[in-house]
Amino acid sequence: MRVLLPITLDRWRQSVATGLRETCLRVPDISFYSFSHPLFEEDRILGETLWARPNMHLVNPFTVFLRPFDIVHHASSTNRNMTLAVLARVRALGCCRHLFTASIQPFRQDAWYRHYGLCVRLAHKVTAVSRTVADSVKKEFGRSVDEVILNGVDLNFFSPEAAAPVAFDRFQIRKPFVIFAGCLEPRKRPDVFVKLSELLPDLDFVMLGGCSDTEEGRSYLSLIEQRPNVKYLGLQPRSVLRDLYANALALIFPSEIEGLALAVLEAQAMGLPVIAQPKTSMSEIVFDGTTGWLLPVRELDVWANKIRELLAWSESERKAYAVRSREATARRHSWDLIAQQYREIYSATQRA
Repeated sequence: MRVLLPITLDRWRQSVATGLRETCLRVPDISFYSFSHPLFEEDRILGETLWARPNMHLVNPFTVFLRPFDIVHHASSTNRNMTLAVLARVRALGCCRHLFTASIQPFRQDAWYRHYGLCVRLAHKVTAVSRTVADSVKKEFGRSVDEVILNGVDLNFFSPEAAAPVAFDRFQIRKPFVIFAGCLEPRKRPDVFVKLSELLPDLDFVMLGGCSDTEEGRSYLSLIEQRPNVKYLGLQPRSVLRDLYANALALIFPSEIEGLALAVLEAQAMGLPVIAQPKTSMSEIVFDGTTGWLLPVRELDVWANKIRELLAWSESERKAYAVRSREATARRHSWDLIAQQYREIYSATQRA
């Protein structure tokens, strides 16, 4: 079976690429074809191992004109994804089947909302990364997804034992600190994180994630600059994120629209408490007292009090929580388990 993945696969901090890549690595009897454009040195080094796998094939967009594929599979709805999916289907004279993974809740403010709906309607099979996403796809576009296949986490990499020491002086971070991981965009609610920092001025609030060079992005940066205890580190390799998770007090994740957030799963695998809103798919992965807490964002005092409670934990309480969190996450979100579910949906798609 030949599967085209029209995405830059060798980006280890990109959630969609990660989900597809981790499946490829665990299904060696299927041949995968994808593109390369690493962002970090980590991506380049790990990419060398990725492309050396016998079932992994590095191609360019022109390959779609030259080679027929059995399946084209994508998990985002950009112009490039859609164009290459359609070309693959035409090139194979209708024999190439189309699998689309709904990786985020569809929302009408999204610039790609119409593209999203078109992908859902055109694909032979549709999967979703959470029950929340599946329900939203049905509500917005009238199509039931064929399978819910959860996102996963690399339990070997995101492990407390794998973490390396952090050069706190380099980042100008004081311990203890809480962390935010995500792009600076409205649905992620970085403004909530910054407002929370005002209630706890003696605690450092560390932010990791990309920021667009737009008026909206610059407004977030301006907001951050007004808070001396907020440290914005920008987009960082996943090794930096992991090592900071190993030292943080909690992940603060006030997002309102998600698929099934890898940042949350990675934090939980590290044994890090997660504080989130009871919105989007958070109720599917954040379980009170086991993997975190769901708190109403309109009551930031409640969030601040929960952080104070975590500050007061003893070392034994912290370790016991970390064990529970990691065990609960490993049971449901191992990539080994999820890859086998994708193997089955590939077979079903080929027969569709």
